[in-house]
Amino acid sequence: MTTISSLDHSPFSLKNLVGDAELTAPVEGVWTNVSPKVFEEQVRKMAYGLMVKDFRRGDTVVFTGCTEEMKTFISTACTLAHIKAEFSTPAEGRNIVPASDLEYLISIGGVWSRKYKGTVDRNIARLIVGC
Repeated sequence: MTTISSLDHSPFSLKNLVGDAELTAPVEGVWTNVSPKVFEEQVRKMAYGLMVKDFRRGDTVVFTGCTEEMKTFISTACTLAHIKAEFSTPAEGRNIVPASDLEYLISIGGVWSRKYKGTVDRNIARLIVGC
């Protein structure tokens, strides 16, 4: 897998998106502190999974039942997919994703990564340039 860049060494990286937030991601079903590389891999898979589920550029997706440690991860994945994340409980509407579905999104994203990698890479390039 091609990585964007090391979060610690590049001024144009995911570090700009996450700021000083701790890098936590689900690993084998447990949310834990992870390396920048693992964070990026998991965030990309979730972004791909959101695209597989047919969320479109500019859509707002409401995530329910999320803990604080999940929010940076989810927000970053949504940014890479060019969608907007909101966190609310309860929520109404059609674009609702419960926290229990995150592992599934990551799983299907991993399967479909070839199809959506180019789109996410272009989104990252746009974020870096500021478009």
